[in-house]
Amino acid sequence: MVGAGEQTSVSTLGALRPLSAPAEIDWNTLDKRAFLLNSVGVFTAVTTALYPLSVLKTRQQAGVESSTLGAIRSLARAEGVRGLYRGYSTVLLGSLPVRGLYLSVLEATKAASRQWEPPPGLVVPEALRTGAADFVAGATASCVTQCLVIPVDVVSQRLMVQPNPGTGAGAVVYRNGFAAARGILATEGLRGLYRGAGVSLAIFVPSSGLWWGAYGAYQRTIWSALASWRGPDAALLPADIVPVQTGAALCAGATSGLLTTPLDVIKTRLQTMPFDAARPRPTFRSVASQVMQQEGAAGFLRGVVPRVSSTMLWGTCMVSAFELLKRISVRREVSGDAATKT
Repeated sequence: MVGAGEQTSVSTLGALRPLSAPAEIDWNTLDKRAFLLNSVGVFTAVTTALYPLSVLKTRQQAGVESSTLGAIRSLARAEGVRGLYRGYSTVLLGSLPVRGLYLSVLEATKAASRQWEPPPGLVVPEALRTGAADFVAGATASCVTQCLVIPVDVVSQRLMVQPNPGTGAGAVVYRNGFAAARGILATEGLRGLYRGAGVSLAIFVPSSGLWWGAYGAYQRTIWSALASWRGPDAALLPADIVPVQTGAALCAGATSGLLTTPLDVIKTRLQTMPFDAARPRPTFRSVASQVMQQEGAAGFLRGVVPRVSSTMLWGTCMVSAFELLKRISVRREVSGDAATKT
């Protein structure tokens, strides 16, 4: 039986103890090799399941389709299910190594930032402290990986929004991601693969930080509310963990997805606009102005339903897979030590 003051790994939680947030498996307790190898299979499955939402969101934000149902009908008529996976191989090949780097930086930074102690006399609520530490970790991981993500993003989005087969006479249609990358380099140079880089950094660095920060804060808040509702003598059950993590992930996804949709619309327009040497290069300001003039404020919420849905589902699936990934990647000696405490 675990003592009231002791903590134990989520992976070995079997006994009852006073209700509080369970101790997390951190970077220092993981078998790094197993963690990175296992992440390939886990996140390939998640990406495959949720990829169509990215295609639908991108086509709406780029102005190719006016609604989610319209995008589904258009792609289904032209290409069937295959149309919902445009650019999939590019994202899969390009993002898997990046995902491993992202998770490594995230966990290492989270472990370091959670060691911070507030100055004497300063009272910081646990939810806020956890959220701030996780915000720093998420923002840092995104900042480190964006230089590799942006070209993959540009190429995959060009494939997502290009005309359906047999339509769009005269438009450039790429056969695959390699052809798209070569075409962009030939017409726009290396700069073309980094279109919208500034906006991407402005979106994904705070968005990643916001998601992980909100997830950490929501988790602590839910645990606290659950403890208050059940009473001081309530016990933590293993069955509590997944519902709490799922609820926190859904709330975090809704928060970050909704707040960053306007910037994502501008980024998508910037990265998918056809290149025209006779015109000035599009900028954040020019694209934002164009959206406002043509569609009004509502234009900045284009694709908000598939984007928020994708963020919520992706976040929930990712964090469930992520927690499972950490549990199966704990170093054996650490897992054995934890087991002896129960």
